[in-house]
Amino acid sequence: MTMTECEYCCEAVDTERDPHAICTDPWGGNMQVICENCREAAYDRHQESLMEHGPGPSLLEQQIEAMRFK
Repeated sequence: MTMTECEYCCEAVDTERDPHAICTDPWGGNMQVICENCREAAYDRHQESLMEHGPGPSLLEQQIEAMRFK
């Protein structure tokens, strides 16, 4: 059991049980420790960014349209 802290929220992470906790930063190439919750949040932000700048309607437009159907 190897416990380290997430660099974003300081939550304890067992790097042996979570093989994706240690990853390489794509911009700087440095190794970083990130917990599952922070990885999911980063993935969600990335997906929202892709939807905002994609060829279809923006995320805000999609949310407004979804509210119309409620």
